Amino acid sequence: MISALCINLGKGKTELHEPERSSKIDDFVQNVASEYKPDIVFSQDAYATKHLEKITTNLSNNIEGSSFVLKKNVINENTKDHVGIFLNEKIYQIIDIENECRKVLENKRLANADFFNIDKRAVLVLAKTIIGGQKFLLSSFHAKKNKINDPQREKHIIEFFSYLEGVAERVKPDHILVGSDTNHRMKLFERRTKTETFCVKVLLYDYPENCERKIKERNVYDFFMISPGLIPTSADPVVFNVDPAILDHHPLFMRFEYPVSHTTSNTTSNTTS
Repeated sequence: MISALCINLGKGKTELHEPERSSKIDDFVQNVASEYKPDIVFSQDAYATKHLEKITTNLSNNIEGSSFVLKKNVINENTKDHVGIFLNEKIYQIIDIENECRKVLENKRLANADFFNIDKRAVLVLAKTIIGGQKFLLSSFHAKKNKINDPQREKHIIEFFSYLEGVAERVKPDHILVGSDTNHRMKLFERRTKTETFCVKVLLYDYPENCERKIKERNVYDFFMISPGLIPTSADPVVFNVDPAILDHHPLFMRFEYPVSHTTSNTTSNTTS
């Protein structure tokens, strides 16, 4: 079993100052950590480094026996726009794949110099379970929102999938899991790309009726994406209806099962973790 939280930390249109907003986000993270105990947290958008560090502490302090670390890319140093992955080091060993990521981009850009040219919008991490040795290629992805039209963003998303697949071919993970803010209507994307095959499937859903974004008729932009071996334990993610003055997007939580092979001297059997 693997469990994940996906949280866009952007402030949207709010009158709250960052210290007050950060305090309320800390409360949310503490509560979710205590109740849901995520193994992994994907984060996106502008949020001060010192506040990201508090998330690491809040996760570790509220999940017994855990020790979280943050791997991130900074998209904009001025705004601290970022993509990040918080991982529990008591569960996962982090394997350095920086060279593999760089080589994939270099090779792709031999044919197309502009391939995924805002690559800081995705951070990739290879994590191996300490018990069982399952390897997960994890990514937090934040598609560009401003100064880009829908066809250009669609191309950007497809290039992210190609980049992800290229890295997967090099590092040979057992599974791929992405937490994302696509800034895109992915149901339309799926219809327009139905003849194409990608290394991950976008887990589409609708907001529950009581959610602020549903009431305000705002689009669903935040998604988990999975490779075929991961099996969601529910049809839809848990959607947290956080006050939009605190978080512009609704955070998501989901659990996934995956097959694990146990080998004895004479028998190999498959079970689900």
